[in-house]
Amino acid sequence: MVIALETKPEKKTTYCRSKADDFFKTFPVEKVQAYKDYWESVAPQTDGDRFRRYLFAYCSVHTSWQGNCRGYEAIKNYEEWIDDKEILLDKLKNSGVGLYNNRTKYIWDFATQFWNNPKDFYLTTKKYHVKKRDEIVNRITGLGMAKVSFALEMIHPNFARVLCGDVHQLRLYNMEHLTYNKSKQGSAKYKRMEQHWSVNCGKLKVPSYIARCVYWDALQEKEDSRYWSYVLES
Repeated sequence: MVIALETKPEKKTTYCRSKADDFFKTFPVEKVQAYKDYWESVAPQTDGDRFRRYLFAYCSVHTSWQGNCRGYEAIKNYEEWIDDKEILLDKLKNSGVGLYNNRTKYIWDFATQFWNNPKDFYLTTKKYHVKKRDEIVNRITGLGMAKVSFALEMIHPNFARVLCGDVHQLRLYNMEHLTYNKSKQGSAKYKRMEQHWSVNCGKLKVPSYIARCVYWDALQEKEDSRYWSYVLES
């Protein structure tokens, strides 16, 4: 009798751009201006609002977009907890966002770093955005390449040339199981994806983040981003 061995499903980590190429071939350019106008209208103008974009990014780790919004709304008024770590912990715990012990530690440490020199945490030049992103990743804890990119995207929605490679983005490039933080090979694949995305956005004259929003919102069967981004409007 032959016993069939159970085979594990293949973990997709091999870069493939064919689906991304198809996305750009049929990209709905008619949506771009409305997206640009909206995201510019909610772009942060103060260090406090830039800090809040990082809070949103911290709340986005390992949760749904609904949980992300709940966690963010619980802590966005940072003046209420900035001097009391236990209040931050309670707010995160009560929000139901999950992983509240780690989030509390990471956010608490990040708050000290950010307010020591806010300019270290957003883009100040037209070039070297990936380099600045990587410097931030190496400086802080709790956020890797994707989520630091997400914070920078929200801070500079029509300007940032970095890419939040979340699972949906990685899936578009056939790499949904890619491990890229603290992995030279994985990081190289991530940046290859990021470069391909950036080049194609450049060809269409579409900001990188705007193209990603169009892609993400279509996956959620939404016409714009406000089903989640409304929490950034006030």
